[in-house]
Amino acid sequence: MAITSAQIQQLYVAYLGRAADKAGLDYWSKELNADKAVLTLENLRANFVNEQPEYAAIYGGLNRQDTVVKIYNNLFGRAPDAEGLAYWTTGGGASVNADLLLTAFVNGAGTKDSAVLANKVLVSEVYTATAGDKFLAADAKAIIAGVDDTGTSVGAALDKLTDGSLSGIAVPAGVAQLKAQEVATAAEKAFTDSKVTDLLALSKQLADLSKANAEIADVAASTNKTFTTVEGDLTAALTAARGALKTDTLTAKAVVDAKALTDARTAFVTDPAEKTTALDKINAYTAAKAAVAANTAANPADAKQAADTLTAFAANTNNAAVWNKAAIDSGLAVDDTAAAALTGQQVYDALKGADATTAAKINAAFGSITAYTAVKTLATKDAAAAKAAADFTKADTALAAGTGLAWKTAYNTDATTKAQLEASKALDALDNSYKAIDTAHTALETSKTDADTAVAGNTTLVKAVAAAGVTDKADVFYFDHKIATGDDISINFEAKDSLYLGNGYTLNKSATIDATGIHGANNSALEVFFFKAADGSIKAVVETAAEGNTTVVDNTLVANATDKVAVITLAGVTDVNQVTFANGIISHVA
Repeated sequence: MAITSAQIQQLYVAYLGRAADKAGLDYWSKELNADKAVLTLENLRANFVNEQPEYAAIYGGLNRQDTVVKIYNNLFGRAPDAEGLAYWTTGGGASVNADLLLTAFVNGAGTKDSAVLANKVLVSEVYTATAGDKFLAADAKAIIAGVDDTGTSVGAALDKLTDGSLSGIAVPAGVAQLKAQEVATAAEKAFTDSKVTDLLALSKQLADLSKANAEIADVAASTNKTFTTVEGDLTAALTAARGALKTDTLTAKAVVDAKALTDARTAFVTDPAEKTTALDKINAYTAAKAAVAANTAANPADAKQAADTLTAFAANTNNAAVWNKAAIDSGLAVDDTAAAALTGQQVYDALKGADATTAAKINAAFGSITAYTAVKTLATKDAAAAKAAADFTKADTALAAGTGLAWKTAYNTDATTKAQLEASKALDALDNSYKAIDTAHTALETSKTDADTAVAGNTTLVKAVAAAGVTDKADVFYFDHKIATGDDISINFEAKDSLYLGNGYTLNKSATIDATGIHGANNSALEVFFFKAADGSIKAVVETAAEGNTTVVDNTLVANATDKVAVITLAGVTDVNQVTFANGIISHVA
């Protein structure tokens, strides 16, 4: 999955406290996303901390505490609380390298902090795309300085792109909101696309845990493929798997149960009627309990298959001599007739119930037969499970009454609570991993919703549809979708009007057009062309795909469903010199 510009912007925000410069962002993006990537995101974090002069200038004189506080402030607009600061400076997190603090802080962020970071990155993305070669580090810091978790703070930051307070940058009113909407939409989609694999991995981990842990209800791994469906499966599975397991409740219960066990043990070993045998009974029971847990019986289907395979070996007349000898040597048959009648299941059952001497004799006799290997393994497993069960029954019966029964009950209650607590903690770990994804996604969704609301509420914005435009008003036209070949429309484009196309377009001033099409286009870029059609109208020709030479059929520039361009008539413009293009914006400057 490609590394997004938003992920790179996080590094600039966290470590440098500013939005990225366009050249730097483009450079790192190219290095990270090359066919043979030059470095990873982890490498880039280390590069920022260990090699960048700007980082050294900021953090060179700071101690660990000041470093933690500064990065935290850069990310979330606040210092860490006292407990968190202590953890990262003198506690368990003190050894985490500075280049890993970003990931640690982001993964542990709550809803509000995640929203702050999402908004800072959003504003940074808009600034970087807008500033271009007019980037100033001071402006890149200033524009995100007041951003918090609210859409209002984002709006105030974006206003700086319009009101002239930033050096050399002044886009038309409303364009900043359109850029923010575009960035927020792309960021939310990129995030959900990139996190499907992570959610599926968590879903599988949960399914595997549920099958391995008897305290957790069995759940199945998701087989869906989209973020929304996998997320739904995972949240439902986490709820089902957890059931009544609650870590806080079980932690408190574990303390109570441990004391009850200690008290029950004291009462048992000091009971006049039991004190000479109590410790032996305790040791025998705990050992038997552990043996039962360690020695599970073989899968019946596997055991049957192993026995049947051995029977098939015996039934093969080519194996008669080897089989008969093994059967007689093992003591399971007295002659060839009895040996021929012996089945694999009978050998399995005999080994399963044999004492050590008899088992050794059977194993020695049949050991050279390959088909016997599975029988030996599984029957031995069954024998061990049977012995463990018998020993447990004996130890359990010895604790059937009085203080011995009270100790046994307390012991099992304590063991169950401990097992449930460990299961709940294991679920907590998976739940926290999911919540980190969910919290970040919620922040991006909120950021996108706020951006959509800002666009919808901006009265200077006009959707680009046929004949759109208001007389004597500085309209800002925009498409509410990615520009497509079918967007061959005419808009009333008067002085001071502008048309926002979006990021990623470049103006080609040198291309020409004739009856056979456009010539001199760049086949690796999305381009915009201004042409005067044969009827005198001014057309903005916008590519919908990077093409070397688009297939506009002639210089009349009429609508065409297959030409891979949108031909937009700028009614009211009489000469191509009356329009300019920069920052994704066509402007009427006459």
